[in-house]
Amino acid sequence: MTMLAKSNGVSLTKHTADVLAAVEVLRERLNGQVPDEWWLGLLYAALLHDLGKIDPAFQERLTKAGTRKRNGGVFEGKPMEAAKPDIPHSIFSFFFIRPERFAFADPYFAHTVISAVVFHHWRESFPDYLLGNQEYRIKEKAQELKKGRQNWVQWSQELFTELALLAKKYGLDPAVMGLNNTLVDYLSFNSLGAAGLLIPPYTLVYLPQQIKARVAGEEKRDRARIFIAGNLMRADHFASMIEDSRTGLDMDAIETGRMFTSNEIGECLYDRFGQRDYWQRIFFIKHPQLAGKNLVLVAPTGYGKTEFAYLWGAGKKNFFILPMRVAVNKIWQRTRDIVNELGGRGDDCVALLHGDAALQLFTSYRSRGDLDSEGNTRKAMELARHLSRSYIIATADQIAPAALRYPGYERIFAALMNGVLVIDEVQAYDPRAAAIMTHLVQQNTYLGGCNLIMTATLPPFIREELTKRLNLSDDQVIRLIDEPEFQGGASSCRHRLGFIIHAGDFATAVKEIILAATRGKKVLVVMNTVKAACKVFDAIQAGLRHEHLDIKTALLHSRFTISDRSKREQLVFEYMPNMVQRDPGPCIVVATQIVEASLDLDADILFSEPSPLDSMIQRMGRVFRRYARELGDFAPAEANVIIMIDAGNKGRKDNSISDETTLDKKKKQRNDVQLASGLGRVYNRDLMALSLVIILMAMEGQEYNLKEIPEKLATKPWQECFKKKKGKTGEINQQLVEIIQRVNGKTLCLTEKQKQNWIELTYGTLDKMRQNEKLAIDDYIKTFVETLATLDHGYCSDRKKDAERLFRDVSDVTGIPVEKEEEFYQRIRAWLAGKKIADLNFLELNVDILPEFTVSCSYYSTSNGEKLKDLDLDAMLPPDSGDGDLAKVRDRLERWLDGIFILDLPYDQVKGLVLQNE
Repeated sequence: MTMLAKSNGVSLTKHTADVLAAVEVLRERLNGQVPDEWWLGLLYAALLHDLGKIDPAFQERLTKAGTRKRNGGVFEGKPMEAAKPDIPHSIFSFFFIRPERFAFADPYFAHTVISAVVFHHWRESFPDYLLGNQEYRIKEKAQELKKGRQNWVQWSQELFTELALLAKKYGLDPAVMGLNNTLVDYLSFNSLGAAGLLIPPYTLVYLPQQIKARVAGEEKRDRARIFIAGNLMRADHFASMIEDSRTGLDMDAIETGRMFTSNEIGECLYDRFGQRDYWQRIFFIKHPQLAGKNLVLVAPTGYGKTEFAYLWGAGKKNFFILPMRVAVNKIWQRTRDIVNELGGRGDDCVALLHGDAALQLFTSYRSRGDLDSEGNTRKAMELARHLSRSYIIATADQIAPAALRYPGYERIFAALMNGVLVIDEVQAYDPRAAAIMTHLVQQNTYLGGCNLIMTATLPPFIREELTKRLNLSDDQVIRLIDEPEFQGGASSCRHRLGFIIHAGDFATAVKEIILAATRGKKVLVVMNTVKAACKVFDAIQAGLRHEHLDIKTALLHSRFTISDRSKREQLVFEYMPNMVQRDPGPCIVVATQIVEASLDLDADILFSEPSPLDSMIQRMGRVFRRYARELGDFAPAEANVIIMIDAGNKGRKDNSISDETTLDKKKKQRNDVQLASGLGRVYNRDLMALSLVIILMAMEGQEYNLKEIPEKLATKPWQECFKKKKGKTGEINQQLVEIIQRVNGKTLCLTEKQKQNWIELTYGTLDKMRQNEKLAIDDYIKTFVETLATLDHGYCSDRKKDAERLFRDVSDVTGIPVEKEEEFYQRIRAWLAGKKIADLNFLELNVDILPEFTVSCSYYSTSNGEKLKDLDLDAMLPPDSGDGDLAKVRDRLERWLDGIFILDLPYDQVKGLVLQNE
């Protein structure tokens, strides 16, 4: 009889052959990069990984015979109860492996191969099978094997004869397959977990603190374990995809796409820059030993860090990870263009990986007139998920959670082991995510991978951790403005900073925003929250109407439907592109911090709420971006970076509050001072305050060094700008406003070097003052340090989703605004009408319908779920389906729309989802 590997009819022999073929392709692509014995171990793991599917109980489930009899052979006619107890097939595989037949130079490899086989399909129940309330099942299974030993030998013989041919083809010893009598006898009375034969990989045993204490050779063993386990998962999953999919792919696609040399990339960039002495090329001519080695690069925005990364990672598989999807889309497009210019095919070399990648890919294929947009999108998504391309461009949440060692994380590190990891804009992550990223690059280095961390701003405490954990030398931490050839750039200035104080209604700021636009400037306004962005946008619109002005405006934030947000992003790029030849007309763009990282925008002037300095510098990077690589002083005589300070009633000129006593009025004024939206929720309030205080000292002409600033902050009035343990926020905000009022009207021209020094002073001061009980400003670094300590002590996530949730620290829900509910049901009914079940396509639903209706918001903004209601699936169904089976249609919709709700919240076409209590 034919033993099955899958319910779709693929035989066990065929699937094993496919997995071995996938491993062979990996070996051909990566030959010479890892020891031969690792490949041998991986081939053995591929041969043995599904032997447990030999169990007749498993076979019967696949065939769905329903006869309660085992399938043919020596067990035919016996009741299925005789097949029980059933155990996971990957664990059961161990019973048919003879480890004494392995001929590895290192005996540890037998353990590595067996563990990879047993745990390649991890289940939450596995700990129970090893040392929990299910371990008795393994004993009973062993007793069943012992009792019917001869029958099992006969039952498995046909399969082993077929697999022996495969073993010989790949130079493997077929004798490793067979009933392991010693193991059967042992486990008939003993626990598998207590035997010490296997160590579950998702436990606290792989601790970074143990790295130094490990015996010689242990690091190599760890790398081998990750390599074999991770690549077995890659090969197994890819083979299954090929066997199940309609993409038309073959096994060669598991690792595909050209890897370009530094000379090829260098020539391409020469054509782009129009000069042969561009700084990225010169750097690697001077420092050829740093190419493909661990590096930290701190360079101003617009200096060409991405092109530096292309040269650094030349000749290897590249992983680029960025914080925001819109930035990922831009780098994906840029990388595709580079590959096309190099003579390759961008679609064959560059993968896009994030939550909305299917939409972006499908739109791209369709815009190019691709006749099979759907099929090519499906193929591109599959190859991206399987990490198959030579360039993987992804959001960090697709890669970084592997640092939390969730079940299956080895797949990510196995791919990284043979490539390079580029982390762009590391400063954009909150302290916990930044700690996870730091731990990620440490693990990647330990396992043999290489990392490039590049950013416009890098807090010293993160730099110090990276230096320590990656064992970086001085020449591996590069602050570009300190390099001799960049002395001119270090003194260049394109940003002049000033302040505006308003009374909470932004009236003063809005007047200046409109005035700047009437003078022909492209104005960017960045707010900390969506609510504040909408408020300012409304005020600007009202001001324009009052003045009868026709100026282009746009509002961009995260709470639009996917389709609306995409249109607005495109509009923003049209209004203020970073191009020499562009529409000179004025515009006003109001946005949240989603414009900060990696967006190639170029505004003439920025109005921004205060935020921590790394965020502020990123916002400044969207202004006069066209002068980023130019030397000289380009800052205008008047401020082109204006920080808007919310002084509440303190900012009113008449300073009057009617019908209140003087005492009540003063108390309300003190408590009304907000400084900015989102403090304490979006940003750490005291980190923002410290950022402002240090720049205020400079504006007052007081230049202090890192040693002096903490001493100065311990004195009045500076000390009163920060929270005391019982201090009221409004009162300390008022103190800060009063200092800002002293410099109101003054401006400060910030050179590129001054910006970097601003960062060093702020975070250096923060670190020195963490233990100061008088100032509660330690939360930011404390969160970073505590998260790292938790990871160092072996934190593991039980599930991949938990790891992703911990990294992103979000509680978002996806829903359809109630105003769009009926329209959505009508669209679904029209889409389903007349279609047969076989013609229903989730990709089509996900690309053509859902983006027009779905929007994300915080779970808490829905009154903790009170504003959520379930979709009415029955309301979506047409009178009948193409083949008359509405129950199946409903079932498919239920699966495809899982996690989407109706949001009982209004949606405005101009302002997006409106939240009453943000």
